[in-house]
Amino acid sequence: MTIWIFVLGAMMGSAANALIDRLPRGEKWGAGRSHCDKCGRKLEWYDLIPVVSWLALRGRCRYCHSPIPYRNLVVEVLMGVGFLLIFNQFSNFQIFQTLVLMGIFWVTTIIAVMDWETKLVSEAMVVVWGLLILIFNFQFSIFNQLLINNFQNNVLGLLTGLFLIGGLWAVSRGKAMGFGDVEIAAVAGWWLGWPAIGVAIWIAFVSGAAAGLVKIVLGKAKMKSEIPFGPFLVFGTWAAFFWGERLLKIFNF
Repeated sequence: MTIWIFVLGAMMGSAANALIDRLPRGEKWGAGRSHCDKCGRKLEWYDLIPVVSWLALRGRCRYCHSPIPYRNLVVEVLMGVGFLLIFNQFSNFQIFQTLVLMGIFWVTTIIAVMDWETKLVSEAMVVVWGLLILIFNFQFSIFNQLLINNFQNNVLGLLTGLFLIGGLWAVSRGKAMGFGDVEIAAVAGWWLGWPAIGVAIWIAFVSGAAAGLVKIVLGKAKMKSEIPFGPFLVFGTWAAFFWGERLLKIFNF
């Protein structure tokens, strides 16, 4: 069963890569078969086997031998591992709840990677994320398998995300944060509630600062260089979702 969950995740990772390529260009989600960005050759099914094709081709196009971005492999592996982690961590869920949670992971990965590469946040993906959260929470209210944040906590989490990230966006006039970051923080706050959204934002700032420092040390960025914050918000959101309660206990919050 484990290998099939990974395969499913890798396949969804391949679909995610297609969207990450197409959305910034304004292409339709289902805009035909995938093709090489360099030579334009349409790819055959055996060129699109998740993980396997990239490794077999050694990261190069079969036809023009142009490099295939490492991101393709990373996203496929990340999606496979993420699906496995969700499946193992939440095996007590109803199958539909687990699938919705996997869908949320898929959407947030697209949001994070696309923002990292282009500094653009797909509002369409943020809306899909919000809809999946509504479905996820509705399922919990039906099956009542564990204690979830009540409506007040959801609203408080949303307002916290808006206040903290939206405040930085407003004060800096969009220089410290993009409005897409505000949207991510708001949806994350609605999902996690309070105080978990505080944990998510704290992790986002710490991990973002660490990544920025590493890039400066490696000479790939300067002190004034802009680094997309969305990916770190997404990372912080998932870290808080998985381990938020433990972190809150550690800090006696």
